[in-house]
Amino acid sequence: MANLAGFLMLYTTVKALLMPPGGLILLLLLAFFLVRGVLGRMFLFLALVTLTLMSLPVVAVKLMEGLETYPALDPQRPSVGDAQAILILGAGSNDGAPEYGGDTVDAVGLVRLRYGARLHRVTGLPVYVTGGSPVPDGPLVGRLMAKTLNEDFGIQVAGVEDRSLTTWDNAALSAPMLRSDGIRKVLVVTHAWHMPRAMEAFGRFGVPAAAAPTAFVSGPGQDGEGDGILADLLPSMTALIQSYYALHEYLGRAWYQVREAANGGEVKPLAAG
Repeated sequence: MANLAGFLMLYTTVKALLMPPGGLILLLLLAFFLVRGVLGRMFLFLALVTLTLMSLPVVAVKLMEGLETYPALDPQRPSVGDAQAILILGAGSNDGAPEYGGDTVDAVGLVRLRYGARLHRVTGLPVYVTGGSPVPDGPLVGRLMAKTLNEDFGIQVAGVEDRSLTTWDNAALSAPMLRSDGIRKVLVVTHAWHMPRAMEAFGRFGVPAAAAPTAFVSGPGQDGEGDGILADLLPSMTALIQSYYALHEYLGRAWYQVREAANGGEVKPLAAG
């Protein structure tokens, strides 16, 4: 049994070091020792360190900890307070998926839809969706979300906003739809790492909202303790992707502040020009 555990640990380590991003890190390390010139070595060193850190699970979790500040709702009896509806924020699309006969939501959006569907079953609250198309003449994410909820989860949405291009747009362009239906407060469903930016946007545009985060990376049971210290220190594509999303959120929040300051404290939705 001990031999098997040792073999599995060796296999996991070798695989992590040979497969991307581990293999790329080793190539950068080799290039660092082969290249000549201070400037070339400096850039290689920066690339090597950045890629290595972003690929480590322990770093990805730490980056996410600063974003995942809203706690999860009770899975059995979620406290919705005075919320009157569920609003699921869109992500992207999987264009031309042959197994679905055309366009559908991407994996990130599907995670949000699944949790929104669960909340609907538990609370009975109506479901609204929001998401446009970042590509001209591309599939409207909000429409794809509504179709997925109907066909795969058996849920008929109460309303669709399909013009938003950003998180700020989600809030700004959903507000009229919700108000016209008499919705005074919504449960916002999105990834835990995306929730701070979403809640800030809804607050800026005067939409009373409560957080319903999903897909936590950090927190109890999410820090990789069960896999041991070695797994936390081996590069992985999952950690690299998580680090990307975390940095995207930090930069996104900073960019919104810059835009707001440049526009005299006002941030207009991109979809509205």
